[in-house]
Amino acid sequence: PVKLKNNKLTWPLNMVTEMYSLPAYDGVDPNPLMAPFFILFYGIMMADMGYGLLMILASIIITKKSRPKGTSGQMFGLMFSCGISTFLMGALTGGFFGDVVSVIGGWFGRDWSIVPHLGTIHIGSIAIDLPLNLLEGNNPLYVLIAAICLGAIHLALGTGIGIYLKLKDGEWADALLNDLCWWVMIAGILVMVTGGTKIVLFVGIGMLVLGQLITGKGFGKITGIFGAVYNGATGYLGDLLSYSRLMALMLAGSVIASVFNQLGSLGNANGMTVGGTILFVLVFCIGHALNFALNLIGCFVHTLRLQFLEFFGKWYR
Repeated sequence: PVKLKNNKLTWPLNMVTEMYSLPAYDGVDPNPLMAPFFILFYGIMMADMGYGLLMILASIIITKKSRPKGTSGQMFGLMFSCGISTFLMGALTGGFFGDVVSVIGGWFGRDWSIVPHLGTIHIGSIAIDLPLNLLEGNNPLYVLIAAICLGAIHLALGTGIGIYLKLKDGEWADALLNDLCWWVMIAGILVMVTGGTKIVLFVGIGMLVLGQLITGKGFGKITGIFGAVYNGATGYLGDLLSYSRLMALMLAGSVIASVFNQLGSLGNANGMTVGGTILFVLVFCIGHALNFALNLIGCFVHTLRLQFLEFFGKWYR
């Protein structure tokens, strides 16, 4: 029998772990390792202050009135944490039910914004203003790069846990030569691209070859090298690119919300009218209810995928 040890932050993640499978009794509890990434990834994908507030309020009201237990209680506890993350990410992107504040301001000839200018991030010659308007310029590209970097951190942690477990079991050759070698090669490529030495890359390649020679058997020592190169290169590339869904869902939710706001405001295109305002309220409520429901489920499913396939695939028992 397995019992997970939790605190208030990690307890709601029991629902996620149990959907996959409980860990081995002598394994590692995934909840503390998974919680910050799960909550952060969900918030990045949803990224809207209005939707975040709805999640927070719904979880508080339902928890206080119905006091759900077990899986239901965990679900609403997780919704509360993800709602906070969604609100914060929405503040960084300026999203409040899409761009509804800007649209309403346009009726009066004003340029309204719910989030003031938070500052500018300078990365070399690139200047990124916060809040980050996803519908302007290269901003989606910056989010994509940040998503890939977060994915690299997530995968590196998973690989590190896997190496630790293998070392604990005495599988030092597999851990250090077959798993660690890829991160040495990735580091070597980064060093080489930035104008540094090629030695780090060659060390990683040497670790890969040596690992197959030690762990392989017979002719498999040779074929194992080619198989390891192919599987490792395509596997890590596919895993890293999988994190692009963070940008994709963030952008999709923002665009859909903006489209509904624009459609609803057509009645007030030439000035605010009673009929145009009624039309806007109807389209706003229906459109954002659909977008919110779609993202509420979609972001959960895609966050699950990043944990179950990319993260757990590196170490989970």
